[in-house]
Amino acid sequence: MANGYLYMEDDGTVIHITQEAPITHQFEIEIYEGIVCPGFVNTHCHLELSHMKGMMPEGSGLPAFVDQIPKQRQKSTLDLAQSMKQSDQEMCEAGIVAVGDISNTETTIQIKSESSIRYHSFVELFGLNKNEALHLLAEGKKTLKKFKTADLAASLVPHAPYSVSPDLLKGIYAYCEGSLLSIHHQETPSENELFLQGQGDLAETFLKKDLDLSAHLNFGKNATEFSLIPYLSKHQKILLVHNTYSSASDIDRVINHFTDAYWCTCPKANWYIERRLPDYNLWRKKGLKITLGTDSLASNDSLNILEELKLIQNKFPNIPTAELLSWACKNGADYFGFHTLGTFKTGNKPGVVLIEKVDGLQLTPESKVRVLAH
Repeated sequence: MANGYLYMEDDGTVIHITQEAPITHQFEIEIYEGIVCPGFVNTHCHLELSHMKGMMPEGSGLPAFVDQIPKQRQKSTLDLAQSMKQSDQEMCEAGIVAVGDISNTETTIQIKSESSIRYHSFVELFGLNKNEALHLLAEGKKTLKKFKTADLAASLVPHAPYSVSPDLLKGIYAYCEGSLLSIHHQETPSENELFLQGQGDLAETFLKKDLDLSAHLNFGKNATEFSLIPYLSKHQKILLVHNTYSSASDIDRVINHFTDAYWCTCPKANWYIERRLPDYNLWRKKGLKITLGTDSLASNDSLNILEELKLIQNKFPNIPTAELLSWACKNGADYFGFHTLGTFKTGNKPGVVLIEKVDGLQLTPESKVRVLAH
């Protein structure tokens, strides 16, 4: 609302929001110019890659990116723990109050335990060797237990359809039934090429490594049909991440099966790697529940949701800022079940972000975040 009043307790709890000015001197009034919104929810991040900023070439495409990550990850001269701590602080200063973080190890536990950010850790597994499935699953369960022992929300998830053997996939799904599920999904054209034609850059990358793709190659089904629909209940809450190459028919397959699917976009990372963004107008037409992510500093120069919004609005100026903010705040909170975040509902404590240097209700290249309450 224009020229509104947000009434809050000293601890950040929302009393109510209205356009009516206070009629008593009971409240201390602070006046700001800009857009006020709840704290942001970053639904997809990789803290463990925080030491890789600037190491990966831009525009290389996902197969080359995936191939280089393990090699470059070991070459970084930056201190991982310090880099992760700086990333956590950067997100706090950027108005982010909750994060869905991909965790391949337990290295982020201490940082998350001490952070003011509310985290859900996705303990991510990958591996194409069916003979290693039981071992990988057992190791994943151990890591998951460490997060839960530290009283941190976490769930076991697969990396992507193309990077998990069917045996490992079934093991993860059997174990995580009812938990929050996240999966990288259709972020490169070669993903569906792998499944539908048994060829493409991903297939070539994996075959050069002598990986067994017999369960994937010439399977005749796309990534969604191979990795999700056969295994999961229609009521499974699922976060599909990236979806850069999801067509109208791909989307229909998902929404015709799942009743609670969320679609996460990481625009700056998609642009960094593939030089492409999803068709957000198609997403809006389909009525998708859209959330925002930053991905990692291996594929981004910042962990800042406002910068993600600015890129979307620059490329899709028809999308109203208010709608973009619902993606960045409410929808992510709804997915995680963080009911006190995401909206200025009475009794909530969602954090308060002021977006300064705007043009009316439009973001500008100079727009920046000022955190009023975390």
